[in-house]
Amino acid sequence: MGVTDQAKAIRHLERIGYGRLSPYWQPLQERIPDPDDATRTIRTDQFQAGAEFRHAVDLYLFDKQLRLLFLDAIERIEVALRVDLAHALGNRDLFAHRSVAYLDPNRANANFKGTTRHLSWLAKADDSVDRCKDDWVSEFYNTYTPPMPIWMAVEAWDFGTLSWLLEMAHPNDRFAIAKRYNLLPDTLVSWIKSLAFVRNISAHHSRLWNTGIINQPQVPKAFEAPRMVHIGNDVVQRNRVYGAAAVASYLAKRINPGTSWSGRMKAHWLSFPEMPFASAAQGGFLEGWDQEAIWA
Repeated sequence: MGVTDQAKAIRHLERIGYGRLSPYWQPLQERIPDPDDATRTIRTDQFQAGAEFRHAVDLYLFDKQLRLLFLDAIERIEVALRVDLAHALGNRDLFAHRSVAYLDPNRANANFKGTTRHLSWLAKADDSVDRCKDDWVSEFYNTYTPPMPIWMAVEAWDFGTLSWLLEMAHPNDRFAIAKRYNLLPDTLVSWIKSLAFVRNISAHHSRLWNTGIINQPQVPKAFEAPRMVHIGNDVVQRNRVYGAAAVASYLAKRINPGTSWSGRMKAHWLSFPEMPFASAAQGGFLEGWDQEAIWA
């Protein structure tokens, strides 16, 4: 790998760290056929001709901004989801989140690691409240007897905890919440889980731009979100970050029609650094993606 400015390269390594920067030069490394699987290739320690250290740094900086953009959108979606869940479940009971009687019993009672999904979730949800250092938590415990009602507890839960509760919510509540976004319940649950995965990567400052999305977003029906049907046209769009970006764009616009987020994400990917061996397509942003209506 070429290094045109050794002093600058050393400064980058000292500031970013070898372990954090090394994933960004993987696209620059040579690949050879896998001797155990003719359909695959494996990465070697050798770099392709023309690979330069600055290419890895450019990818790192691009990815850093990408994570910040996602966190910006997900924060808005998270706040909206908190309100949705607190309102829907709170109308049933102040402590609806604590009782399967107010949830979907088939999902809440499903086996999960030796217990039920609901009990596992409730332990995590209560732990989030206990670990919360905000003043309102201590004020509650100094004034009232636990447990905390959902309209308060929901403020201490992270995005993953919210996504679990949405999935276990009473079918009527899931439907009502999804209707706000003009989606079917299972589509919304799938999309929220995709964004929860992206949020975890972003919050831990891990590589995002070309990572595989484990919780791939479900392709919606045409009558739900016609602007989003295209994510099913190519598997790469769904199993890379493009699908999650389109989901974030859709939900952000439903929450705030005047948001500039879609334009900022579009501009960011159109500014993908020019270099050999790496392209926006590796993140699922295939040719013509910017002409899709979701980015208008």
